[in-house]
Amino acid sequence: MGFLMAPGRYATRAVGMLLLAGSVFVVISLALPHPSGADEVALAAIAAAMAVVGAFCFERCDRLPVPVTHGVLAATAVATCLLIWFSGIAVGQYGTIFVWGTLVAAYYFSPRVTAAHVAWILVAYGVTLAATADTAGYSPLTRWLFTAISLSVVALITTALVARRRRSDARARRFFDLSHDMLCTFDSRGRALEVNSAWESALGYSAEELYGESLLRLVHPEERERTVAASRALFEEGREDVDFENRYRAKDGSWHWLRWSASLARDESLIYGRATDITRLKRIEAEREALLEEVEELARSDALTGLPNRRALDETLPREMVRARRSGASLCLAILDFDHFKAYNDSNGHLVGDLLLRDCASAWDAELRGEDLLVRFGGEEFLVVMPDCEPGDAVEIVERLRASMPDGQTCSAGLVRWDGVEATEELLARADVALYDAKGGGRDRLVLAA
Repeated sequence: MGFLMAPGRYATRAVGMLLLAGSVFVVISLALPHPSGADEVALAAIAAAMAVVGAFCFERCDRLPVPVTHGVLAATAVATCLLIWFSGIAVGQYGTIFVWGTLVAAYYFSPRVTAAHVAWILVAYGVTLAATADTAGYSPLTRWLFTAISLSVVALITTALVARRRRSDARARRFFDLSHDMLCTFDSRGRALEVNSAWESALGYSAEELYGESLLRLVHPEERERTVAASRALFEEGREDVDFENRYRAKDGSWHWLRWSASLARDESLIYGRATDITRLKRIEAEREALLEEVEELARSDALTGLPNRRALDETLPREMVRARRSGASLCLAILDFDHFKAYNDSNGHLVGDLLLRDCASAWDAELRGEDLLVRFGGEEFLVVMPDCEPGDAVEIVERLRASMPDGQTCSAGLVRWDGVEATEELLARADVALYDAKGGGRDRLVLAA
């Protein structure tokens, strides 16, 4: 079925990398501001165990059987659920590991096996949500449904891409069995001595047109050096065979990607080559990369409001700090938190609460400058990054946001100006302290940090 569906060493190595990445993810989450109720010792212990098992899988990928790989991937889902449970709150960051596990399963295993892994994740996650006291303003069912939909979409998209690639591989193999590959024989000068009819079918050149011609003239200029190096490896470096890819110009002027396997017959001083047209395969790979980028972009967005999420903030804020340090411009940041949002949810229902979050996000986004970044920080907390903005202007912006709260609701805000030295965590911590001062001072107010 081609390398994408070979569930051996590559799948085991991918699972190992997943565990290593997950352990690093946990360490980062502990280093950054996080809920105070988390059992940090347990979280660190789980991260260490994930790192050990991940390193073992990565190093022993050639020796571990496929059932062990499935077991480790299933255990990863359990470990992720334990991370969520020991964090004390059903927040979203550890759920990212579920997405990674789904991608690995869909990439390397059959749709039926992938569905089994996704089902196991959802069962384990459901049990965890039922046991977790704090679901951060959402009902356990809502969080479970969001996760089920997200993982199903990731699995379906990835499985479809893999299935499409697998069909392409099978088609190329059938062509080879029927001798429809582009077969040719070259002399030491690279002149074509024999070509089969597949050349005419693929590129439009007849055998008569190619006989005695140096096919290097048909190679794309960017690949000529590589093609010459492959020939030199056969004749001068003693290699028995080489494999490479290059682009050939067809008779109609279009460019075709060819995948080559060539070997040298030293007694004849001839190169026997087999080329397969992989133009469509290249296009599929490009489409696959585009879809994976789209999935990655979805991972940076909040599912409810459509705003950038904490992951997007972690990428953007350091860049703004570097830019502010370089230009000497003022960089301000504010955290806004709804007042009495739990009571609003309890009296109106979570669906109405979700609608309030969406309406507020839309209203606030319309009030900001084009260069400002509005992020859903978590629950009913939002964060605004205001580049090239003095504190006085930042106060006006935040007050506009507070004034545009829908449905007569209010919010509190903490505003800070970056001092040009402090780290991201320190800046966020100062904003958080200012927010708590606003809450402690009676709510429905803005506090500017010293």
